[in-house]
Amino acid sequence: MHSMDPCAIAPAVRGLRRKRIALFVLAALGQMPLGASASPDPAPAPEPSPEPAPDAFEFSPQFLGDSAATTDLSRFERANAVLPGDYLGDVYLNGYRIARQSVAFRASPTGGDARACVSGALLETLGVDTAQLLAAGVDLSQACIDIESAIPAARVAFDMNQLRLDVSIPQAALKRSARGQVDPALWDRGVNAFTLGYNLSANQLDYASGDRTRGAYAGLTMGLNLRGWRIRNQSGYRWEHGVGDDYQNVRTYAEHDVAALQSQFTAGDTFTSGELFDSTAFRGVKLATDDRMQPDSTRGYAPIVRGVAETNARVVVRQAGFVIYEANVAPGAFQIDDLYATGYGGDLDVTVTEADGRQRTFSVPYAAVPQLLRPGSWRYSAVAGQVRNDALHGDSPWFLEGTYQRGFSNLFTAYTGGQATDDGLYRSVLLGAAFNTPVGAVSLDVTGSRTTFDVPDETQSGYSTRLAYSKSIPQTNTDFALAAYRYSSIGYLSLGDAVRLDDAMRYGELAGGVFEGAGSQRSRFQLTVSQSLGERGGSLFVSGARSDYWGDALPVDSSYQIGWNKQFRNVSLGVNASRSRVIGSGYDNQATVSVTMPLGASSARATPPQLSIAAGHAYDGNSVQAGVTGNAGRRGQFNYGVNGNFNDRDTDSVGINAGWRAAFAALGASYSRNAQSRQASMSANGGLVVHPGGITLASQLGDTIGVVEARGAHGARLGSEGAGRVDRRGYAIAGHLTPYRINEVVLDPKGLSADVELDTSRVQTVPRAGAVVPLKFGASVGRAILLHAWLDDGEPVPFGAQVEELDGTEVGLVGQGGQVFVRRAVDRDGPMRVKWGLADRVCLIDPAAGKARSSRSRVSEFDAVCSAPAIASAHAAASGEGRSARTSE
Repeated sequence: MHSMDPCAIAPAVRGLRRKRIALFVLAALGQMPLGASASPDPAPAPEPSPEPAPDAFEFSPQFLGDSAATTDLSRFERANAVLPGDYLGDVYLNGYRIARQSVAFRASPTGGDARACVSGALLETLGVDTAQLLAAGVDLSQACIDIESAIPAARVAFDMNQLRLDVSIPQAALKRSARGQVDPALWDRGVNAFTLGYNLSANQLDYASGDRTRGAYAGLTMGLNLRGWRIRNQSGYRWEHGVGDDYQNVRTYAEHDVAALQSQFTAGDTFTSGELFDSTAFRGVKLATDDRMQPDSTRGYAPIVRGVAETNARVVVRQAGFVIYEANVAPGAFQIDDLYATGYGGDLDVTVTEADGRQRTFSVPYAAVPQLLRPGSWRYSAVAGQVRNDALHGDSPWFLEGTYQRGFSNLFTAYTGGQATDDGLYRSVLLGAAFNTPVGAVSLDVTGSRTTFDVPDETQSGYSTRLAYSKSIPQTNTDFALAAYRYSSIGYLSLGDAVRLDDAMRYGELAGGVFEGAGSQRSRFQLTVSQSLGERGGSLFVSGARSDYWGDALPVDSSYQIGWNKQFRNVSLGVNASRSRVIGSGYDNQATVSVTMPLGASSARATPPQLSIAAGHAYDGNSVQAGVTGNAGRRGQFNYGVNGNFNDRDTDSVGINAGWRAAFAALGASYSRNAQSRQASMSANGGLVVHPGGITLASQLGDTIGVVEARGAHGARLGSEGAGRVDRRGYAIAGHLTPYRINEVVLDPKGLSADVELDTSRVQTVPRAGAVVPLKFGASVGRAILLHAWLDDGEPVPFGAQVEELDGTEVGLVGQGGQVFVRRAVDRDGPMRVKWGLADRVCLIDPAAGKARSSRSRVSEFDAVCSAPAIASAHAAASGEGRSARTSE
């Protein structure tokens, strides 16, 4: 094609008014299809019409100059032209995205664009009430159902540019379901697989006196998926030099979902939910509602653990005596918000061990919010098993537990439950209700218990009341996330207390028997409040708990935190005060003021390091902490920190920490030193998945994961995983999927070889809980070739010509100046066929016979002659001669 001189266009636009020229400019910029008609003056407004006829647009061949006469423009004559074939696109129902799938388009008998083939399966995916269609005589077994004829007022439109299929269906023709519900028929149980997630850490503390403390921890989460069953084990192994080792089996169980009941069936070592009664570790079976199967439902609750570390410290979180989380943290404020929810009831005991060996503990309240449910909704659980407590001397009793909740209206929800052991040791019954009132949500329940001890023969009975409150006040930006008060009479015991005291009496630890109120809690108050003070005032939060007990065996236990935070442009200021227990030293009252600011300006490519300074006062004196943290690497995969701690205890220290998140693991290390000691630690987190395609490593694993298969796409990265990358075998792990919801996994083709082309960069899946689902991305692998194609007479091959293999497989189109980009399969060789024009002119082009160009690109670049079929072989032998003069110009 000849290069176009601006003067050559003048005849095409001469005589047009300025407004018409503007339309052509807009068309050239892609804002308006070419050929749109315009008039000098605006036409009168047409009468409103429910279905205005679309304007007809045409592409003007004059813009192609002399080659217009020989160029086949039939495929470009209409905007948004849809040719018959299969198209992978996004399907929208009434404006909401439903799925991404392949839709067939077939030629219309009346001519024009091809029409979408809507199958019965697609109608089910869209949520259409197919029973109505069957009653109306519609054959749902057809491959192509005329939806516009089958459903009055239904419309189907396809946007070729965005590959988007918009389906409009009246609400009366859809099934009655909550918004956001996913058809259970789409739930994918995944493939058989084995998963292993690990959290490893090791630390060593050397004192100036020569003493040394060394320890290590391994937290393992193993899983085996077999035919819809999910077998899980969560365990922890701790070792300390001079002390020994300790293994804890947190839970081992097999689970299977029961879709008909929207429930999960569990068998093995696990926990009761703790929504109504305190969470109890048990060995047995459980059948309970899974709210995740319900649309727009509560996803469960787990508290956020906040605290402040003075040095490179180790944080251990326990619940009911089990270590459920352990990690090394850098100096300063820390926040743990990714705990696994082992139950709604049962406080978290947090121990912070500083680099110099000091320890302090505090408790984080963990209780259920008010139990309101939507009208008609229900929730239940049924448990049968044996109480699991490693601290007991003898056998644990067997017990039953059942709970039921139901929403009767927008204002009222009732719930009940019961517990009983097999040997008559314990009985309890709970009755409660939750109310949605104008002043907030309130729940009130009463639990009565009766405990009968055999040694000595003694009975205790009592009751416990619990009042909980939750309220958000938009007018004042106040959120009462949880405010609860519980009072228990002197004879009330929980199941766990009853089992523990009975075991102690049987084995002589309580020779005098159990006096009334021993070990039982009298009252407990919890409060969590957040208050926004406006854009200028910052935000305030308050949390705390206070517990007292019957008798004098246990002291009053309280833990409080109050804090204020404010952002001044890019500088953050925080003030925090807390009260927590220090091991062997009573209570510690702390006050901290902190400032955080960036050291430089942010950019699209990098985030500057952050400087943080904190000054605090505690029971053992004053302290000042300062540190710099930041990230490095193209994707921020490296993190680092330098810190110092200066205090009144003559234990000033400095420390460093660093981390690297790779595609296969997340690694970390830290080192601290002061005059009395030095401490070092290392950590590694990650996981592996054994699946039908082999073994794939990952830097993190969730409960529900996807195995990405993209053969030939080595190096492509997962859009949702910062470090996730396709390995050399073509696999990657999408570590955190949401069960029973539509998940979209994106594969970023940036960085792929030019010889690889992804068929799609997005795949959708709806996994069941705990599933390992395959996510297959098709990829075309072949040699990328850029041809500069010329005809025998030295002219470039016409723009728009179609390039195909000799068997008819289309591989590309000719661009401007005779340039052709094709990707040929590795087993393809020899000439390709080029067709153009209304008379189907044909020539053959052979890249192997072309002349290679010198190029720094990864794409092979050649000059080649496209010859008539009859003389193609002759030109192949003398390639380059026919175009040498042209290229020299």
